[in-house]
Amino acid sequence: MKKTFEDKGSSNFAEGEKVRITKDGRVKLPVSLEKEQEVLFIQTEGGYRLIPLLTDVKRVYIEVTTKCNFSCITCIRSSWQDELAHMEVETFETIVENLKELPELESVHFGGFGEPLMHPGIFDMIRAVKGLGLKVEMITNGSYLCEETIQKLIDLELDVLFTSLDSPEAEEYNQIRPGGDFQDVFYNVKNLQAMKQEQKVQKPELGIEFVAMKKNYARLPKLIKMAWELNASKVIVSNLLPYHESMKDEIVYDIDDTGCLFGHESLLTSIRAHMSNMKLRTERNCKFVKDKSLCINYKGNVSPCYAFMHTYQCYIYGRKKQMYPYYLGNINEEKLQNIWMDSGYVNFRKTVDENHFPSCTDCKFQDGCNYTESNEMDCWANSPSCSDCLWARQIIACP
Repeated sequence: MKKTFEDKGSSNFAEGEKVRITKDGRVKLPVSLEKEQEVLFIQTEGGYRLIPLLTDVKRVYIEVTTKCNFSCITCIRSSWQDELAHMEVETFETIVENLKELPELESVHFGGFGEPLMHPGIFDMIRAVKGLGLKVEMITNGSYLCEETIQKLIDLELDVLFTSLDSPEAEEYNQIRPGGDFQDVFYNVKNLQAMKQEQKVQKPELGIEFVAMKKNYARLPKLIKMAWELNASKVIVSNLLPYHESMKDEIVYDIDDTGCLFGHESLLTSIRAHMSNMKLRTERNCKFVKDKSLCINYKGNVSPCYAFMHTYQCYIYGRKKQMYPYYLGNINEEKLQNIWMDSGYVNFRKTVDENHFPSCTDCKFQDGCNYTESNEMDCWANSPSCSDCLWARQIIACP
């Protein structure tokens, strides 16, 4: 039986019900006044709590495709269970219409688990979002950055273009990214910067993303120097999340990162790059929740973060884990603002933001615990579970 809360002069409200609160702090029905704010009423250990229901999404990640022309050894496709396909034009058009109804939205990032420049409508997509007055970012493997494409991105005033460069050395890069060619990608990125300089424009700003593993970690200072010489505005260093057993021993996020990891180059490395943690720390901080972000996959399914977008397997400190998607709704069936303010999604964000979930990663009862085998549920009854999330531990990073 649901417990109820009674306010003087008002009706009883069931736990989980959407109610209204006036400016003087009174919960009241019926709703008729302009100054009233819709809130979510929930029960807590100490009593009750009211959470304002606000359409305060600030950042949206859009996965326009799951196709890619590379076969990187670090890729989620190593354990992929979803199809390779482009987002339908009608789905994207629906997204754009929904973005117009998010009053606090600031930026859109074209990314996810595919190469955005493979989508035949990507330039129209960028143009449509830029037309809303939003900051637009995109991540690419760099292989499609021919002169014509670069010029289109300049003309569209794309704000930031992230390029994945997992090594400054051709042979190593090509081993990590089969299907790609370091010389081609490096030339394309260099040409991007040259064309911007020639045309006296600043956009798109260049960002570099580097996935650290045993194969390439020693070359990180050289990569950062290369990024500096390319006049990149930012460098993001993420750790590897192994998606295949062959990669589970490649992780480097178990080293002591309190000293000088790169000798006399350590200071320069830390200043010029956004470094992920290289060792497990106590703090947990979900970038997606803190930034008020959500993700939309190629089918229009809405997830709270990258980790919940698809079905796949990964390895956490060598321990195999089955990951299932967590969809709050689909953009083709429900308005984005309604999905965002759904009571289940609001409660999920509250739980994550306040770290009301266990830490499986360093739990002393981890061995033999069935909860660690998937993200379906944890021992605190959260479903799905964020208890093994390395993004929250700032070990894995993304733009």
